[in-house]
Order: sequence, then C-alpha cells, then structure tokens
Amino acid sequence: MGKKFILLATVLVFICSFSTTWAEPDITSPSAILMDAETGRVLYEKESNVKRFPASTTKIMTAILCIEKGNLDDIVTIGTNPPLVERGSSQIYLIPGEQLTLEQLLYAMMLESANDAAVAIAEHISGSVEDFAKLMNKRAKELGAFNTNFVNPNGLHDDNHVTTAKDLALIAKHAMTLPKFREVVSTVNYTIPETNKQPERNYITNTNKLIWKQNKTFSYEYAIGIKTGYTTKAKNNLVAGALKDGTELISVVMNENSISNTSNVYTNTVKLFEYGFNNYSSKKLLTKNQIVTTITVPETDEKLNLLAADDFDLILSDKEISNVESNITLIDDIIKPIQKNQILGYISYSIDGQQIEKISLMAAEDLLLPEKTSKPFLKWLLRLFIAYLLWRTIVVYSRYLRKKRRRKREVPVLFMNRKRGRIW
Repeated sequence: MGKKFILLATVLVFICSFSTTWAEPDITSPSAILMDAETGRVLYEKESNVKRFPASTTKIMTAILCIEKGNLDDIVTIGTNPPLVERGSSQIYLIPGEQLTLEQLLYAMMLESANDAAVAIAEHISGSVEDFAKLMNKRAKELGAFNTNFVNPNGLHDDNHVTTAKDLALIAKHAMTLPKFREVVSTVNYTIPETNKQPERNYITNTNKLIWKQNKTFSYEYAIGIKTGYTTKAKNNLVAGALKDGTELISVVMNENSISNTSNVYTNTVKLFEYGFNNYSSKKLLTKNQIVTTITVPETDEKLNLLAADDFDLILSDKEISNVESNITLIDDIIKPIQKNQILGYISYSIDGQQIEKISLMAAEDLLLPEKTSKPFLKWLLRLFIAYLLWRTIVVYSRYLRKKRRRKREVPVLFMNRKRGRIW
C-alpha cells in the first residue's frame, strides 16, 4: 500500500509540474504579447491587436529614427517648442537656445522619458513635430506595424495617437537590432554635463525598474531594456526585453489599470518572460555554409551543393520540434554559368502551416561554361597548315638571301671589267 501511495504521489507531482510549466501565464493587463526577438514569432498574446494609447512607449520609434536618421554628435540648439511641453509631464526642462548633443537628448528621452527632449529630437530630424510624425508612421508601416498611428514623438495624449501590443513588439524587435539603442535602454543612470544654459544634470535615471541594480524590488536578472509609458488615459504600459541562454524575448503589456498598479506591469512582464524561458529554448536549425541540399544542374549531369546563407535559430518548445516543417524552393531557370555564392533558392520553415522564416540557399562553387573545342581532325589540319606556312616562309626567305649574296659577289667584277674596257 505504501509503495502504491508513493508511486501515485510521484505521478501526481509530475503531472502537476508538467501542467504548471505549460500553463499559460495569468496576465491581468488588458493587452499583452510575448515575441521571439529573432523571428517575431508570437509565443503568447492577449488582445494584442486591440488599438490602445501607447504613452511614452512611443519614444521607441522616436529613438529608432534618431539613430537611423541623425548624427548623434550633432549639436542641437533648443528652439521655442520643446520648453512648451505640458507642465507636470516628464522632462528635463530645456531652455530656448540651450545646446546639447543629439546623443544626450536621446539618453534623456529614453531614460528620464523627457518629453521636451523628444520634441527637440523631432525638430532636429524633420524640422517640425508634424513632419516627424509622418516619418514615424512611414517607418512603422515598413516594420509591419499597420495598426499604428503616431501624432507626436513623445506619446502625450491625443485621441488619434494609437498602436497595439503586437505593433509595439514589432517596433521594439527592430529597435533591438540597433547596437546604440540596446546600449541606451540597458543604461540605468546617465549624466548630462553642464551646458551653455544649465548646470550638470546628474539625475537621469531609467524609468524601467526591471534593470535597476540598487533597488531590486521589481528587477529581473535577465532584463535588457526597453521602455515604460504612462498617461492618465493610456494607463501603465511596458515594453521589455530579456535574454537568457541565447534566447531573447520581447514582451509588451498595455493599459494596466491605474497608477496604483504600477507593480502589475512588472509582475505581468516577469510572468511572460518566465513562461517563455521555461517552455521555449533556442534550437539551431541551420549553420551558415551548411550543405542543405544537392541538386543536378538542368541539362547537365553535374551535381551542385547548395549552402545556407545564414545561421538560423528558432525558439521552440520540446513538443514543437516534431511540428517544424521545411520546404526547399529553387529559382526558375538555373543555368550555367553559375557563380559561387549565387542565390539559387530558399529553404523556408513553418509550424502548423505558418511560415516562420525563409533562408537563402547559395551555390557552393563556380560552374562555368565548357570551353569551345573543335574536332581532333580539324585541330591536326590546322596545325599542319600552320607548319606548311612556316616551312614556305623559311624556304622563300632562304632563296632571297642566296640571291642577295650572289648579287653582292657579281657587282664588283663587272665594275672592274668595264674600267679596263672589257666586258665579260
């Protein structure tokens, strides 16, 4: 009886632990998403396509454009508009005529969430907030964020300024491919030195408590950034990134109920990351220059290896590995000559019919057209003809030389005989 009880208890513990591991996280935020930072594959979502107010998470896009379009060493002279930012909102109280570098404004915007710094960046890049907003929306569409409409660079409330959790995750996914962005959002404290108008600002602190090193109430050991956001109507929002054992994830939680529930955006974010790290891991499916397949070149008997153009890792659960399907597609009209590293096809990976990624396949070597060759008989005939021409040239030239030497011998004799009055 005792042995049966122990066995039953063991089975129950295993089942419970398995169920706990695979149970989806209990997320209280109205909208949330967890995404693979490499491929953009969604691992969890809750109302991720519902349009909501993003507040200061807007500044992720502003930072992207600041890095991609601007020169961070530029000196920016503050105009009259940045100081007019809504009083009481996050800012570093810029003064007209004050001069800072674009990089300093970037840190102020992303760490201190300075709304006036965001306006200064927008005016420096595009000349006006309105033109910068157009640039923001254009870039958002390019990144696949089709349910987003930005009106300003900082996220201060406007009824037409909206996005979704999924769109924010896609924007953040791209942002984290920019080394400077990663550096900025992982910084806890920053100091802006004395400017021509104001003393040193040594209080610039990242509002994202997941990465705090001193006060660890909400810190998360695998956190690597990104941005918080709050307004009365947008409520609490957090876009975050985490990296563990080569697996990088991006999470978004939006519209968390009130300022008193600030902690919920952190606890919900950690729940999402723990769910992702406990159930998914990075699996290497391709290594760059790995032989993926071998083809026979059309209209020839020649074999050609096709190599993977890039590494490819995919975040998968153990039970999903068997569901991964691959498909190889070759381009039309593969003909010689073929150059090494020429793209000749693709290998695509999908799960449950949904394509995750497509990797190019390259030729492993050069395959050149054969040299044009004539028939052996014609070769020999050509050689004989050339030899005959050489022989005739030598013969003719030899005769010419003999005649020339003979003339040289005869001329002096004739000359002397004429002088004596005799002709021979």
